[in-house]
Amino acid sequence: MPASTDRPTAPPAFDMESYVRASERRVSAAAPVERVDILEELLDPSSDVRLAARPPIGEFLGLEAWAAQVTGCLVVIAPVDVVKQLPLDHRAGFLLSLMDGTLDLETLVEVSGMDRDEVLVIARSLQEAGVVDFK
Repeated sequence: MPASTDRPTAPPAFDMESYVRASERRVSAAAPVERVDILEELLDPSSDVRLAARPPIGEFLGLEAWAAQVTGCLVVIAPVDVVKQLPLDHRAGFLLSLMDGTLDLETLVEVSGMDRDEVLVIARSLQEAGVVDFK
């Protein structure tokens, strides 16, 4: 064990400039990640992604007619980072959390405890945006 001394200890000097230079080298060396912004595609009414998810104009249905024709369970098909960026209110977020591929539309209405029309509007909007689908 070393002998203690009366000399004060000083922390090593920190060279901010060399730290910044090294940090900038690391950042510039990393290849920039190019991310396709799916959120803009989903929210743009004229995008091919959104238009592919929408029914043809001749087949536009009211909420109840739409609910009667859909079959299967609701499942989220959009990537998690896109879902996190969606402008959802607390009700839509709650319904989205229930759409795990185990509940059909009628069960979703019953389990949510929300007004039927509100659940149908949110579910249909999410489907038309390409966020969820029926499997």
